[in-house]
Amino acid sequence: MENSRSRGDRYALAALKNKRGTIASEIMALERQIRARKDALSHVDACLRILDPSIEVSDIPRKRPPKHINLFRSGELGRSIIDAIRRNGGSANIKEITSALLESGGHGEEARRAVTLRVRSNLAYQVRKQKVVKVGEGRAAKWRLAHDG
Repeated sequence: MENSRSRGDRYALAALKNKRGTIASEIMALERQIRARKDALSHVDACLRILDPSIEVSDIPRKRPPKHINLFRSGELGRSIIDAIRRNGGSANIKEITSALLESGGHGEEARRAVTLRVRSNLAYQVRKQKVVKVGEGRAAKWRLAHDG
C-alpha cells in the first residue's frame, strides 16, 4: 500500500509523523514538570501547615507568573541605550531612548511598556558602572554619557 502513495504524500506523511513525535515528547516533558511542581507545592503546603495548622492553603490566592519577553540579546540593551543617547546629541530622556530602541529594533508599540521597564533598569545598572549620569528628576530627567569613549 505504501508504494501507491505519491511522493508528496510520502513526504507529508513523514513530516507529520515527525511532528507528532516531537509534540508527544514535549507533552511528556511538560507532564514531568507538572508532577515536579505538584510535588514542590505539596511540600510547601506541608510546611505552611506545620507553621500554622489552622491555615487553609486553598484560600491562598494564585499569582500570575511573570511573562518574560526576549527583546534583546545579552548585552545588546546596554549598547543600544548608549547608541540612542549618542544619536540624540549626547543626552536623552527615557521616552526618547525607548522610542529609539523600538524603532531600531523593529518592535511595535505593544512592546513599549516592556522596553521602558528594561531601559529604566538598565540605566540604573549603567549608572552603577559609571557609564551614564542622570541629570534632573522625574520625567524631565535626562541621561548623559559619563564619558564619551
